[in-house]
Amino acid sequence: MIDAGKLRERVTVQIASGTTNALGETVLAWANSTAVWASVEGVSAREALAAGQQEVTVTHKVQLRYLPGLTQNMRLAWRNRTLEIVSLLEHDNRRRHEAICQETRDG
Repeated sequence: MIDAGKLRERVTVQIASGTTNALGETVLAWANSTAVWASVEGVSAREALAAGQQEVTVTHKVQLRYLPGLTQNMRLAWRNRTLEIVSLLEHDNRRRHEAICQETRDG
């Protein structure tokens, strides 16, 4: 169970939708879905190095109450930052999610 006092940050779940441009290319557009309270923590250098076995640099761990339908294909918007979900874990018999994220730069 998550201590409600630790859920101090507001994050917005964003869902991608593909549209086709004039050249026939698929272009991703992100739409806001749900805003939820979460705990957002930067990971330590040691955790980032351990996760570096993948080709991804993990920058944040986000803890939130279980959100049905949340998948790795979504991303989180937080404090004018974009957090791509690298791994999504379910804990406590579907009572909470832990999203392992990589901060990305838009544009």
